[in-house]
Amino acid sequence: MRPMIRAATSFLHDLSSFLRQRGASLAGLALVACAFLPEAALGQTSNPVLFGNRDFEMDWALQPGAKMLRFRYHGATQRLRIDMLDGSEQTMHRDLAKGHIVVLVANGTKGAFAGKTAPIGAFQPEQIGGIRTIVGESCREFSAGGQTLCVTADGIPVMVDFGNGQGVAQRLLRETQPAALFDLPKGLKPKPLPGGAENSIPKGLF
Repeated sequence: MRPMIRAATSFLHDLSSFLRQRGASLAGLALVACAFLPEAALGQTSNPVLFGNRDFEMDWALQPGAKMLRFRYHGATQRLRIDMLDGSEQTMHRDLAKGHIVVLVANGTKGAFAGKTAPIGAFQPEQIGGIRTIVGESCREFSAGGQTLCVTADGIPVMVDFGNGQGVAQRLLRETQPAALFDLPKGLKPKPLPGGAENSIPKGLF
């Protein structure tokens, strides 16, 4: 199996583990922060980069458990923000170009965690499937490691089926996202993400 396919399979396995957790704890969000997003483009005919280069806002429902996430994406800088919509004030920031990951609780006033993973890359999926319509959007399916994703032509993942759970977009708006939404608070001293070493915290983020 190609390395990038293994990366996608690992991501899906870890995300499905997150879904099995009780509630939406910080540890669960940190696990997603470490693993969420295959390090790559979703291979359609032109291999568009995952999340693309266009700003958008998207709400996802995760099953089982009906957990809700809100994705915001700034295409010019390839920065992604994911908010838990459960009142826990948990937010994940990810710089897809640099691989930086930051998890904040109450914008860092109740906790901050940081780490680094590989920047987004490109890979060919094991199998390319057909066209579906999800939340009014046309998307193409592909599979890797027995899992299935459905991605729009401009790279937005509107569905991931992990086998024992599923994330499906409930709302998608392609509209300009204010750059300030992706700014990190200054002066914080984050802890490493669970399982990460002290030297895994990116320099100069805070």
